Amino acid sequence: MPGLAKTNAFMLGTATVMLGGMSDLYDLNPIENSIGLVKNFTLSAAPTFTELTQGVQNTVVDSTITGNPVRAQMETYEYTAKNFAYALGLEGAPAMTVAGNTTITTTSGAVNGASSPAPLILPVTAATGITTGKFLMISVDNEDHFIIRKVVSVASLNVTVDKALPSIPSGAKVRVVSDLAIGSKNDQPYYSAQVNGKLSNGDPIVMLLPKVRIVAGFSMAFTSSDYGNMPFELAVYDQVSTDPFYADFPNQSAKILRS
Repeated sequence: MPGLAKTNAFMLGTATVMLGGMSDLYDLNPIENSIGLVKNFTLSAAPTFTELTQGVQNTVVDSTITGNPVRAQMETYEYTAKNFAYALGLEGAPAMTVAGNTTITTTSGAVNGASSPAPLILPVTAATGITTGKFLMISVDNEDHFIIRKVVSVASLNVTVDKALPSIPSGAKVRVVSDLAIGSKNDQPYYSAQVNGKLSNGDPIVMLLPKVRIVAGFSMAFTSSDYGNMPFELAVYDQVSTDPFYADFPNQSAKILRS
């Protein structure tokens, strides 16, 4: 009977997508490098050909491949500082930590914004992670009232900020936050990527992409109808002789490894 399956190597599942520096390709791992929940990962190659025709009817007698761009698309659901940095094409994204999860402290006393001279000192219960040049997010009412200030200096538990403070109650939460540039004009860095997935029968598949750039992905939409995602798109590049794993990828952009 035509059309019957010959194997059980069917595609149904999800994948773990890992990003890091180009030299880290073979050391990428889910703990340190995974970008989290990803859906609908697709890796595609689209070869183009230049054709030679003949005769009045222009029948094709030969063709030569003149391009084979490789792209990867996915829906990225976790809005972490690192994923924001990747989506924005920022340098240093592989090493970025989520600052807001490492430094959460509270004010040790009320700040009276009406005092004179204008208060620039924020007393906190702990100053670990608060350093000059960092931005602070001060939550006044734990809802939508946030005050943003830049740290000028830290002396014990007194944090001096760059602008006067309004009235802030004792116990207000203070977070160190990541500063991510939107619309940066700097050239985007290259990364490496490894994608680990399984077929429906459990057979593992690994995709190695030694040189990629995130050419699209940043999107923020506050909606209440569905969970949002950032539609990452990776452009996959051929390596040059000075790249770390040039010899492992001769005349190719990526590899698929299958058992």
